[in-house]
Amino acid sequence: MSEELFRNAGLVTPQITCRYCDQRADKQLSAPAHTPGRWGDQTGKYGVNGFFDRGLGATYATSMEKDRIMEAKGLASSGDFDKHHAEDQMEKQRANEAQHAKNMGKYRSRMNKHGDKGRAIAETFSIKEMRKQGTLTDSGVRGD
Repeated sequence: MSEELFRNAGLVTPQITCRYCDQRADKQLSAPAHTPGRWGDQTGKYGVNGFFDRGLGATYATSMEKDRIMEAKGLASSGDFDKHHAEDQMEKQRANEAQHAKNMGKYRSRMNKHGDKGRAIAETFSIKEMRKQGTLTDSGVRGD
């Protein structure tokens, strides 16, 4: 082996002469394993005995092992989501809470008006109103 293994592929000659026996030999280069965490490129990254992840509650030695543990626990890496995922989910939650408060206000006013829970619920959560809110998407439901 020599430093020629680390040259740019375009500069490597197809044959070399052995510096010990002076015979010509064809070079046979394999592609380097540049896939972090998959073919052992991270050896030592997690220490001799692996790495204990407090959030995961487990010890692992490679990223593949970490992925298996996460999958077994039903967890997903934050890198699997877009960068605004948390903000988008919080905005959806706020919108749902606002709609719930609005519905409860309608229910209370109709309950005070009619004094009948059934009628107040029927008027507050009519099929037309639920479709408008997006909570009823089944087109097979009929009535009003």
